[in-house]
This record gives sequence, C-alpha cells and structure tokens, in this order.
Amino acid sequence: MARGHGRILTSIWEDADFLMLSQEQQRLYLFLISQPNLNHAGLLPLTLKRWARKAAGLSASDLEKTLAELNAGRFIVLDDDTEELLIRSFVRNDGVWKQPKVMGAMVSGAMEISSMLLRRALLEEMNRIPLDELSDEPTKRGNVKFPSIRDQVAGHIESLRSAFRGTDPTPPAGASEGPSGTPSVPPSESPSDTPIEGGREASTRVTAGAHDARGPLPLSPAPTPVPCPEPPPSSSQPSPAAAETEPSAQPGGGDEAQPDNDAAAFLEALPKPWTLGPVTARALASALIAAARSRRWQLDADLAAKLTENPGGITNYSSVLRKRIDDLPYRLHTVASTSTAKACTACGNDGRTLTDTGICLPCSRGEGQRAPRPDSLRKTNPKTA
Repeated sequence: MARGHGRILTSIWEDADFLMLSQEQQRLYLFLISQPNLNHAGLLPLTLKRWARKAAGLSASDLEKTLAELNAGRFIVLDDDTEELLIRSFVRNDGVWKQPKVMGAMVSGAMEISSMLLRRALLEEMNRIPLDELSDEPTKRGNVKFPSIRDQVAGHIESLRSAFRGTDPTPPAGASEGPSGTPSVPPSESPSDTPIEGGREASTRVTAGAHDARGPLPLSPAPTPVPCPEPPPSSSQPSPAAAETEPSAQPGGGDEAQPDNDAAAFLEALPKPWTLGPVTARALASALIAAARSRRWQLDADLAAKLTENPGGITNYSSVLRKRIDDLPYRLHTVASTSTAKACTACGNDGRTLTDTGICLPCSRGEGQRAPRPDSLRKTNPKTA
C-alpha cells in the first residue's frame, strides 16, 4: 500500500549538515522522503524521468547531478547497476526502529534490495540504532508475558543480519575510505551524520561502484540476538562431549541456509490458492522465519491455518500473505509433539496432530466433527434388539 505522507522532523532545520545543502539539494531530499513508494527500509527505485516531470523545467540530468551531491554527503546511497536508492538514515529518523511490527515490515522491505552497496549501508545503520532507549520491560497481553520492545527490535535486526550474511563487506573496485573514516558520534535525528566534504565537485554522471565517496562502511559486531524458545533435547542429539569433537560448521555452509529453505518449502506447500512459486517463496522466507521466531510459531499446520484464514474477498493472495507475515500475532498456545498415537479428546478422531490441550487443530478452531463410533462400541437398544 502506498504511503499517505512523509515524516519530516522540525529538527531538520537546526541540523548543520542539512543547512549546508543548496536549496536544490534540500528540496530533492524532502522530495525523496515523501515518495509514496518509499518502503520501511528507506528503499526507492531510481526513476529519474518520472521524477523530472514533478517540476517545470526540471530534467533528468539535473536530478542526476543533485543526487550525486546528496550521495557524496551520505544523505543517500545510490547504485546505478541495480537502479536503487537508499535514504540512509530513514529507519532512525522516521521512527521505524521504535515499533517492533514496523521493524518487521522493514526487514521484509530490505529483502527487496538487490545492491550489495545498499545492503552494506543498511547493515551499518542497524549498528547506529539506540536500542538502550527502548523499554526492556516485558510486554503483556492479559496474563501472558512477551519479550520487551527492545528484545523484539533487536530480534528483527539480528534477522536482517542473518538474511544479509552473505553480503561482502569488501569495498568495490574504485571506492576508497575518506579521511574522516567511520563516524563515531552517537546517532542524531538529523538526515545526515557526516558533513559534506567542502570543495568536492560532484560528477554529472554517477558511476557504479563509486557512489559512496567514503567507501563502504565496515560492519560492526551484531547485537546480542534475542533468545528463541528451543525444542527439548532428544535422545538423537549428540552429547556435549561428542559435540566438542565434531568440526564446527563453516560460514556459508548449508546449515545457515536451512531455515530459509524450510520456510520457502513451507510457503510453496500452502493450500491453493495461497501456494507461492519458488521465487516469491524464497523472497518471503527470511521474513517468515523472523516473524515465526519472534512470535513463537513453528512451521506447522497451525501456522499454515493462521496465514490462510478468512480467504473471502481476496484477489492478490501473495500480497495479503506478505502483510500477514509482517503482522503475525504472538502464538498463545503451542503444539505439543506431532505424535498421532492418541485420539482427539473433543471429537475422537485419531491420526491428527494434537495441541497441548489434547484436542486436534480443527477442534481448536471450532471446525472439528465427532468421529463415528465403531459398531462394536455402539449401544444396543434392548427394545429393538
């Protein structure tokens, strides 16, 4: 859904870096943050010809020159090859980082980024989010306690790092580190955290691999991940002593990709018309894993039922599915084991997955039907015998 407004902080008119910009640069920056197709990660497609039609006498070459100047000042990050633009500090300045649900949507939006340059810039911005300003008190819904806002936001950041784990932190050819290095000052509410280098003349043609005048920023260590509920240990798991003798998994191995593979397979196996193709399923896999972990769901029939409920009136199922993943509520009950040895205590059907209350999933949703009793157990009416 297109945005209805763009958020502009009044403190922008007190920011020294922003006040150093020309009126054309300031106007273009405000134009960018008010675009209807700007997503929660601060990502925009680079559409110069379309933007040039928004003001009389404006040309695509004029826009290209001004964008290069904003890029040099690190207000934005550009990539010509992928035709993408990132408003670098959008997640902080728009207040996205303060809202766990919106941060979940940010992770989904970040999955659309193709540029490694933009991915590196967004990961660096995650290091600048002031998590200590968020509440660390557990949230409550009724008598049930859930993770704090700080833990939820940190969990989304860790999910983004996990999804972008293959991003190469090595600067691209032609880029170099500026004299000022990585900023060490705490994050501010201003659109830029680094001053524009005085006297630097911007090129009229932005070239791929040289957009960032200071080069890609090095990645800092990830924040402590939010602990997720772990399944109870089984007899098939190796003992601690045996685990010490086994070689550790190498970065980039199959174990790291397994959760995404499982999530993609789960989405491809949803009942029609919710079934996704492999490309769309892969794009949503990381967001599904992040939402399921932070909301205590498993990739099971219960989650499938939740994501595909109330299908009436829906025309774009993949779009609705994306929104439901972003807005996935906390799971208020857990499925015990997937054992089907016992019959449901409500309807008597066997061969079904039971919840922790001993009833099957259809009965937990009010859809169960009592199984017919075998003839040997039917009571005989003596009058008709």
